[in-house]
Amino acid sequence: MSTQLIKINKFIQSNNNLTNIIDHCKDYKSKSKSKIYIVGGIIRDILTESKSELYDLDIVIDGDIEDFVYSLSNEYQAEINKAHEFLNYKLILNNSFEIDVAHSRKESYQTLGKLPKWNKANISEDLFRRDFSINSIALEITKQNLELIDPLDGILDINKRSIRILHDKSFIDDPTRIYRAFKYKSRLDFTFESKTEMLLNKSIEYIKYVSDYRKNKEIIKYLNEPDLNKILGLIYSREHYKNLLPKYFMNKINFIDKKNWLKMSTIEKIFFALFEVNKSDRNDFLTSLNISKVDMKYLLNLFETKERLQNNELINRVDLNFSDDIVSNLYHCL
Repeated sequence: MSTQLIKINKFIQSNNNLTNIIDHCKDYKSKSKSKIYIVGGIIRDILTESKSELYDLDIVIDGDIEDFVYSLSNEYQAEINKAHEFLNYKLILNNSFEIDVAHSRKESYQTLGKLPKWNKANISEDLFRRDFSINSIALEITKQNLELIDPLDGILDINKRSIRILHDKSFIDDPTRIYRAFKYKSRLDFTFESKTEMLLNKSIEYIKYVSDYRKNKEIIKYLNEPDLNKILGLIYSREHYKNLLPKYFMNKINFIDKKNWLKMSTIEKIFFALFEVNKSDRNDFLTSLNISKVDMKYLLNLFETKERLQNNELINRVDLNFSDDIVSNLYHCL
């Protein structure tokens, strides 16, 4: 058994959710010809010993995906949510552990910045459609064992601490991969493979073809990264990267208490991220996110309070429907 497989098995044995799900998959395999794989971030994070995304699970099925999803749902009494764009399902176990189940597929990009067309395919084609080699490693679940599948040398790149795209048009096909490249570089403390960095720099202009919704969703993911300051440092280090973010995005990061930041909801983090972004750009950003009415009302209340304080209005603390930490950080940022 390889060193990598030993590490993966050791982690699985320490995680009851994973152990139970894999046992279910092995049992399912004894009755089905479908092929079952664990893919993506969790394999990368186990091998890099990162803890950022270890609580969500991506499963790829080559076979009868509906039957597999319903077997898993019945086993764990989990609600099934289906994505419309792809043959993809999300299940939530124990109110916290999320499982994404998708059919293995290949993709073709016909319009810049748009979601791809897809067709069912085998696992090799599925891995090749992904963003970076370190995210293109699969673990096949057989009746008795687990087998690593690494046709694109993702493990080698993990050992080299390198971020590498899989083909020359990767950033053009999906420019949001540029945002993810900075995220992984920062989180893992990896370097860009030289050709990948060259192609990333050439592809920055293609961000303009991506919808605000898709682009801003990637930006919001930065707010829950363990070292946001590092990502901002990378993006603001070069002039032609700066347009990846709204002007003055997270301009007050050094005024926010780090412990409080970690406890904030994503909605509260969005407020502080857009604290100095001009009102028009801020509203466009928020509109693109399709935020719920409740969350939008809370955000607008925060921005209204900020503007009243900037206008030197006297506000009674009891009239502020925010936590003491939020109020304290708001004052620090003024």
